[in-house]
Amino acid sequence: MRTLGAMLILALLPAASATAQHPDLRGSTTIQAAQRPASRIAVQAPRPQTPAHAPYTLETPIETLMEDPVTLAWLDKHFPGLTERMRDPEVATIFAGTSIDDMSKDPDHGRALTDEVMAKLKVSLEQAQAKPPG
Repeated sequence: MRTLGAMLILALLPAASATAQHPDLRGSTTIQAAQRPASRIAVQAPRPQTPAHAPYTLETPIETLMEDPVTLAWLDKHFPGLTERMRDPEVATIFAGTSIDDMSKDPDHGRALTDEVMAKLKVSLEQAQAKPPG
């Protein structure tokens, strides 16, 4: 299952890259190189990559964290097996909208998620999202 997901992501990357570079789709207001005389083509500095969303927190639903490759890797590191279980439709339905914070408050699931552990997880999640993609 994990291999299939990785293959789908890899298959979509070229399409996403082409879409991001298309002048009509990236929202650029600058004159494109094709419209300028060849002798005056200016090279634009690459734009810094910023996330398309606000940083995720421990209150973010697990299913949302699973949609981002960075936070999916973070979940797999800190909660081995959780994302595999969440791919089961029945489990996903039961835990729809549940966050790590919600799990910490649940008497059955949260015993190991003490305040100290949650503080460390918070820092770890922030650091994972701060790393440049690569």
